[in-house]
Amino acid sequence: MKTTLLLSGYAVLLLLLAAGCQNTVNTVENADKTMTPNTINDTRFVTDGFLKDRLALKKVDVSSTPDGFMRVQLEAVNVRTGGFAQAWSGLTGENPYKIRYKFSWFTQDGMAVNTLLSDWQDATVIPGETVFLQSVAPSKDCKDFKISLKEAN
Repeated sequence: MKTTLLLSGYAVLLLLLAAGCQNTVNTVENADKTMTPNTINDTRFVTDGFLKDRLALKKVDVSSTPDGFMRVQLEAVNVRTGGFAQAWSGLTGENPYKIRYKFSWFTQDGMAVNTLLSDWQDATVIPGETVFLQSVAPSKDCKDFKISLKEAN
């Protein structure tokens, strides 16, 4: 019985040490915003509940470049910041968290525009960090987009 309690105590200590060794991000930002982003309504199709619980997708902003190309920015936050979540991420090697994403672009008629840039891109997100995933349309004919996300292997 004492051996079981002693081993349980070591396990708890190990988890606390692992949580204390995690890198997280603290942020400070302007409370009086002067920017006026063009945030759009989005529709989400979620097939990976684990990714959803780790990476919160906040908003999608759209603008145009000076040359008239559509530009899209996805704001996402790594929400794995609690002690247990950080300990688990540290034990499973998920800190920092690695994701893959890609932007798909479409013409006004709904036809996909494939380019060399339509491939999966890698990103690393530290617990608590906000990332801004951006892409610029490959053609002025592109009027819509889709963003796909998955955990990196």
